[in-house]
Amino acid sequence: MKSLKYIFLMLSLLVASFAAQAQEKISVKCVVTGCQGSMALFAFDGVTFREVQRVMATNANEYNFSLPKSEPKFYYVGSFANNQRPILLGSETGVTITGDCGNIRQTQIANSKINQDYEKVKARINAHNTQHGMALRKWASAQGEAAKSAANAELKAVDDKKVAFLDSLKKVSPVFGRVAAINTYVSYPNNAKGYPGELEYFANEFFHFVDFTDAGYNGMPWVYENFRSYAQTLAGVGLPIDEVKMYLNNMMGKFPSGSEAQQLSLAGIMTGLQERKHPAYAEYAQSFVKTFGAKNPQAAASIKAELDRAMRLMVGAVAPDFSQATPDGKNIKLSDLRGKYVLIDFWASWCGPCRRENPNVVMMYDKYKAKGFEILSVSLDEAKERWLKAIQDDKLTWKHVSDLKGWSNEVAQMYEVQGIPKTFLIDPQGKIVATDLRGPSLEAKLAEVLNR
Repeated sequence: MKSLKYIFLMLSLLVASFAAQAQEKISVKCVVTGCQGSMALFAFDGVTFREVQRVMATNANEYNFSLPKSEPKFYYVGSFANNQRPILLGSETGVTITGDCGNIRQTQIANSKINQDYEKVKARINAHNTQHGMALRKWASAQGEAAKSAANAELKAVDDKKVAFLDSLKKVSPVFGRVAAINTYVSYPNNAKGYPGELEYFANEFFHFVDFTDAGYNGMPWVYENFRSYAQTLAGVGLPIDEVKMYLNNMMGKFPSGSEAQQLSLAGIMTGLQERKHPAYAEYAQSFVKTFGAKNPQAAASIKAELDRAMRLMVGAVAPDFSQATPDGKNIKLSDLRGKYVLIDFWASWCGPCRRENPNVVMMYDKYKAKGFEILSVSLDEAKERWLKAIQDDKLTWKHVSDLKGWSNEVAQMYEVQGIPKTFLIDPQGKIVATDLRGPSLEAKLAEVLNR
């Protein structure tokens, strides 16, 4: 009898163990139409969407995922990495997603309080940011002491709302508290803290409410998004490169070294700088490959390929050579103009901003052509007559080329021109010195390099 009792006890323990293990899983059911084959859950590393799990349909249009229970984490669900929607998963079981694969972002999530609450949190954050922007504009345009005081009070009221909302979320949900913390920025006028100006305040206080030691920021896409925005802003206000890097390194370095959160912050910085075509981009891209490449070889390979492409047009790179036809049918190569400073000027006869800028370019050409300055204008025209008439009407006496293919101009494609006017200043050795010079910035740069 003892042996039977022992066996029964052991079987009971095994059953309980299996039941406990089963309870440690969550299930996610996707009932979506229009999917081609399988669906997947992805995690975002700042560069790529890594597949966590991929499943085939179990019934018509039904896909079932099973994950270990955990603290809430951000995932993305969809058929491919470029066709997915975000979702928070961790402890809720029986979560259901319904809709159409072709419009995956609009699918509905049911049986998930955390995702319903998350939508409300995002809506409140967006509302606060809208109110902040309106109040800040009022404050900036206020005239007189009374108006300034009223605008300041309105701005402070928005700041107080943001902080109160953050405090309330911290008490009820760590994950929402982190989301709010990294999205809470209070205004400079009410929180100057002795900083000499708003730029210094922004650079040092943008992440004021973030606890960088909190491991809960690992895997949170908001880290990427807000470091991207932070880097974009610093890269777009004319700070010296070393100062931009100082602020970025200081903030990124507050995360534990090698952590997922630090990886997301570095990826966000990289993207923000790249979007601004900032010269520090390459350094951060190389840092990502060196620090996280072994852990994320797919992301590293993607960055290396993008870095090679982007470096072609970065300041300091040798400008890609090209040859195109002049109005009289002869070809000019960019490399034929070595030994001079050359402004590659992308424009068109139909481009209003280009035509308005032309008088300033004419003035700069007349002033500096005797000092080794040349202009090579690449037109995105399609009609030769209109191109030639604009050259004559605007008195553009420098060199001109075009293949008359409009936006499909081969040189414009090579230089990734997405809007005009667009300029690249090339030095006598063929290296890119500066980009997007217009008006005073063109005048200042030419004075710098040619008044020697």
